Amino acid sequence: MFFVNIPTSAAKVNLSWQLITGLFMFILTLIVLLILDNQNFVIEEKIEYITYIVTVVAICALGIITYNVHSTRMLVKEIQEKQNNGSTISSAKLLLLEKLLENQDIQIEVSYTNPSNEIPEDFYQALGQLGNDKPEARLGAIYTLEQIAKDSPSKQWTIMETLAAFIRENTPFMRSEEDLDDEELGQEELILLPTDIQAALTVIGRRDITKEPANKKLDLRNVDITGADLTGANFQNTDFTGSCLQGCLLTQANLQAVDFSEVDMQYAVLYEANLIEALFYEANLQSAVLPKANLTKAVFYQANLHLATLYDANLTEAVFYQANLEGANLSDANLKLANLEACNISQANLIGANLAGANLIGANLENASLSTACLTEAILFEAILSSSNLCNTNLTHANLIGANLTNTILQDADLSGTDLSRVINLKQQQLEQAQGNTNTTLPQHLTLPVSWS
Repeated sequence: MFFVNIPTSAAKVNLSWQLITGLFMFILTLIVLLILDNQNFVIEEKIEYITYIVTVVAICALGIITYNVHSTRMLVKEIQEKQNNGSTISSAKLLLLEKLLENQDIQIEVSYTNPSNEIPEDFYQALGQLGNDKPEARLGAIYTLEQIAKDSPSKQWTIMETLAAFIRENTPFMRSEEDLDDEELGQEELILLPTDIQAALTVIGRRDITKEPANKKLDLRNVDITGADLTGANFQNTDFTGSCLQGCLLTQANLQAVDFSEVDMQYAVLYEANLIEALFYEANLQSAVLPKANLTKAVFYQANLHLATLYDANLTEAVFYQANLEGANLSDANLKLANLEACNISQANLIGANLAGANLIGANLENASLSTACLTEAILFEAILSSSNLCNTNLTHANLIGANLTNTILQDADLSGTDLSRVINLKQQQLEQAQGNTNTTLPQHLTLPVSWS
């Protein structure tokens, strides 16, 4: 079906009609000149004849133009009615319309009904089926909604919000005091996620977010999607606050700027996931697997990362204030300029990690392994480094004021330009094993090793 709009202001004479009008004006001018030149007419008669001729010519010209426009309108109306009734239009009619349009500059605006602006009937049917008792009916409804979202991009956000609401209503996470105290939950206890919930998550995760309004957050707060497979899924800007994602597979998923505040993510797998600027405020990531994940500027304020695997992860400028990283594997991780103030990093594996310029004020690094790590210009003010392994570690220009170096292994550690004047429990034997230069500042009771000079 199409609609035709011919504004009267748009009807005007085109080039051919302008030529005809010019010819009329030329003939009229000749007649007027002949009358004016004729000496047989008095002035009053000349005026009367000229007025009569101009009036007749004007009426004729206006009649022709009006008839042409009227004919075009009638033909367009007939075509419209035939289209509405599903009838075909003869080629002769179309040719006639084309010829008429050639003789007038009429702006015809044709618009077809856009299916994307209408709500398909199966949309309401699918919504009804989401509440069906049969799992297969719910599955069909979910995939029907996905197809509607693809066919009608303007409806995509509404459909994704509907699926998110479906997940929230059917998988609420009821956190109990027992859950909060239980940190020894094994993977064997994870419950299989219902098929329809997994399908809804899959549909949401593979949507095209470029077709959605900007600055919108999908609401998946307080849901229990334990064990969900979200591999490669796109959940950018989603809000998972207070949810349970234990054992979820999020390998290579796009989780940029996702809010995981207070989320239980024990044993979750986030290998190579995009977690730039993700928020993990007070989240439980115990034993989570995040190797090679991009966690640039992510926030782990008071998060639990006990025994988490973060080797080769990008944690540049990440914030771990008061986080628990005890026993975590951070080998070869990039922690440049990261904030690890007041963190528990005891017994953690930081071999080969880049901690240049990192803030480790008051951090507990007892028994941590930092061999071959880079701590250039790192701030270790009052940090606990007791029994930690700093073998071959680069500590040039690091701030170690008030740091506790009891039994710290400094073999071949580079202390060039480092201020050790106010460290605690540093012994001469430890210095003899380390490397430094005359720019290294020592406590008054210790002497510069001969090899350093």
